[in-house]
Amino acid sequence: MKENNDWMEHTWNVKDHLKNINVVIMDAEDSLRGYYLSGDPTFMRPWKTAREKIGPEFSVLEGLISNNPAQKNNLIQLRALIDRKLRKFDEINALYEAGGLNDVMNVIRMGEGRETMDEVRMLDVIMEKEEQELLIARRDRFFREYQRALWINNLINGSAILILILFYRLIHIVFVKKKAVEAALQRSNDNLESTVRSRTTQLSFLSRHLLSVTEQEKAKLARELHDEMGSSLTVISMDLSIVSEKLKKTDAGLASQLQRTKQTLQEAVDLKRRIIEDLRPSMLDNLGLAASIRSHCEKISRMPGLAYTIDIAEEFDDIDSAWAIALFRIVQESLSNVIKYAHATNVKVTLARQTAGLWLQILDDGIGIPNDALDKPKSHGLLGMRERASLIGGSFSAGPGAGGRGTAIEVLLPFPA
Repeated sequence: MKENNDWMEHTWNVKDHLKNINVVIMDAEDSLRGYYLSGDPTFMRPWKTAREKIGPEFSVLEGLISNNPAQKNNLIQLRALIDRKLRKFDEINALYEAGGLNDVMNVIRMGEGRETMDEVRMLDVIMEKEEQELLIARRDRFFREYQRALWINNLINGSAILILILFYRLIHIVFVKKKAVEAALQRSNDNLESTVRSRTTQLSFLSRHLLSVTEQEKAKLARELHDEMGSSLTVISMDLSIVSEKLKKTDAGLASQLQRTKQTLQEAVDLKRRIIEDLRPSMLDNLGLAASIRSHCEKISRMPGLAYTIDIAEEFDDIDSAWAIALFRIVQESLSNVIKYAHATNVKVTLARQTAGLWLQILDDGIGIPNDALDKPKSHGLLGMRERASLIGGSFSAGPGAGGRGTAIEVLLPFPA
């Protein structure tokens, strides 16, 4: 189809350029007549530019019909006739310049040059007819090829329809089997999700129970250490003091050895006190949550290179003891992580009473923490803090701080409705 369209355009181009040549010759002839009758040199412009216009037109035509020997011969004859006509124009123009208008009129009355234009027109008709016949032949060939392509296309379409029918049947069979497999998988997934939810609920209850039991056991162990071991160590210390005072007079060396033993015993008492504080901070029961957090931050900041800021506006003596121990343990674990992993120089602890509940934030300027830290199974400290917050009905989050720098631990404990 494209080739057929190109040949149509080719035929029209040939016709257009033939017409252009005729128009140039006719304009040149008309301009000479106007000049002869009026004597005005401006009428000579078309004549003066005729040769400049005709040359390119013949060049284009030579390119268009280069593959057609018959048309090439016709073009050679046309070129000869046009050149003859142009020479005739030159002769008439010279005659006008020499003898005036009367000599030119005699030549015009004799009809010289008219036969040449008739031959030019005849050749134009022959060349246009030749192009038209070629175009018709090519169009017939196009339609024959189109009919053949149409039959082939119908055959291909019929084969494609058969293949599509077979393909559809195969897809339908596969689709039915796939739906059956998906239904079976869905039932299996539903059962699995139900089992996972049940196990997750059980594990959550177990985790909360273990945290609660752990705090109870820590409190019980702290009381026993304080009551039982504390009194025993105090009695031993008093006895060592009495014996040491008596031996100073009789055996100074043994008295000195007993004094060193008493110092070792005092170190054991201090160790016992630290263990008790770690198990159950006595300040939490005696002075409240705010003072316990301040004391713990002061103890942690004794290590070089770490400064702390406390932003707690009240003492929070009216909150539940479970809330107090949970918040303190979260602060304790967070500061421990800051020391171990964060490489921070500053840490800020904020505890405030908001409309929704108590809000706790521990913010450091360390190396930061990834957003998916809570999803990693080995993040025991973070998971423990989340379980503590969940145990008392709160929410827990851990992620990068403001501007992506450092780590921000946040806990929100909503007030009861």
